[in-house]
Amino acid sequence: MRKFLFSIVLLLALIMALVACGGTASEPAPAEEAEAPAETADEAAAPDEEEAVEEAPVDPNAEPTPIVNALGECDDPLVLWHGLTGTDGAVFAVMLEDFVAANPDVCLNAEGYAWDTFFQKYPTAVAAGSPPDMVIFHAAEVNQMAAQGLMMPMEELMYSDGTMNKDDFNPAVINAITYNGDTMAVPFDNHGWLLWYNRQLIEDAGLDPDNLPQNGDEFIEWAQMLTTDVNGLHPNEEGFDPENVDVWAMEFTWPRYTIPTTLWQFGASVMNEDATQATLNSPEAIAAVQYWHDLMYKYHVAPPAVPGKLWAGDLYANNRLVFMWEGTWTGGFMKDNPDVAALTGVAFINSLAPDGKQAVKLDSHIMAVPAGVDEDGANKAKALMTYLADNGAFWATSGQVPGKLEVQQLPEVQAIESVAMAADEFNAIGSTDIPHKAFIEIQTAWETAVGNALANPDADIAAELEAGNAQIQAILDRP
Repeated sequence: MRKFLFSIVLLLALIMALVACGGTASEPAPAEEAEAPAETADEAAAPDEEEAVEEAPVDPNAEPTPIVNALGECDDPLVLWHGLTGTDGAVFAVMLEDFVAANPDVCLNAEGYAWDTFFQKYPTAVAAGSPPDMVIFHAAEVNQMAAQGLMMPMEELMYSDGTMNKDDFNPAVINAITYNGDTMAVPFDNHGWLLWYNRQLIEDAGLDPDNLPQNGDEFIEWAQMLTTDVNGLHPNEEGFDPENVDVWAMEFTWPRYTIPTTLWQFGASVMNEDATQATLNSPEAIAAVQYWHDLMYKYHVAPPAVPGKLWAGDLYANNRLVFMWEGTWTGGFMKDNPDVAALTGVAFINSLAPDGKQAVKLDSHIMAVPAGVDEDGANKAKALMTYLADNGAFWATSGQVPGKLEVQQLPEVQAIESVAMAADEFNAIGSTDIPHKAFIEIQTAWETAVGNALANPDADIAAELEAGNAQIQAILDRP
């Protein structure tokens, strides 16, 4: 028990470190990982000018208010905790309503939290003996949560009786959610990077939007033709002003997806496959990060990765960005901005590697039952997990790819261009992060190292990655 409690304390410390050390080069997390939506227009409206309003004091230690969907009426509801509070949250809420309507004997209390809050509450609730009946988080974190004793294996509950078949899901995701031979979760979706690009800006530059660059060298040639300053000059023209760029060819988006994708394209990784040796300092890894550094500071075709830079979506929406590596959840953004969507094409992530190797990071929102949940709670969770997995076609309207391969092929899913493209991409070239019991701590270490390497035009890329590599190796060497 003492060892278990120590593990919980350690996990909390790692989560807090992740929140505090997001890396100096990262932009705000995209909508999929955003915190709970802001208050509604009515709630945010200014008070009557004639009415004196005294503001209540703010408690800095107050617990964040979750987004709660209480559906149905009963004495013992199914309690679900999740972090789907971004643009996909509204679609998820409708799915929960439909589930309760189809299962009138079940009532539901779903609580949506910002991810940092979720990862603080979840281990604490398990340690206290009062876990929710079901949780949704990411495949990338499963091995760490399982190693801490926070998850119930799903073999008996979901797989051995045929309720779910592992062959129905992307094998890379199944591998990521397997711990010590046990499959610990059920995939809800696949999500990750897709290439979104402005067809009009490409045509205006005299290039063909249906024949995109195939490798890193070709991309730099394109990028120099697409990037312009406020005077209409290109980076390879005399007089170009890198301090006043009007249109950027590329943007360094969320490192958590962009860096693994680039590393794998260059034949590199953060660590080896069996997670015993850190490899962030390899020549291939240095070349991958150097490529991004060159895009920013040598070729001036991507904005420097410094704090305060605009989110890629803001640039893209204003026709100031041509190529955008962004998540599947961007489908919701496009749905809300039809004028932008009309100019947009989608494709597999373009390769930045010299040899054109293709690779992309994917992850999955997974459904799991926490350790300590009783049989009744587990069976209620089983019903909801089955419903959500089988009805992924509706979830696809949020932009996310359904987890079940057969659902991905349904006509209504294939009709959503970005979802169909992402499904093909993930199944063809997608990979997940290498699992590890200290995944979050390792992720923080490499994010910080890469952030330091990209935030400064004079940074010593090799030295920064060497420092990060040493931190990762120290983590891997721990018993």
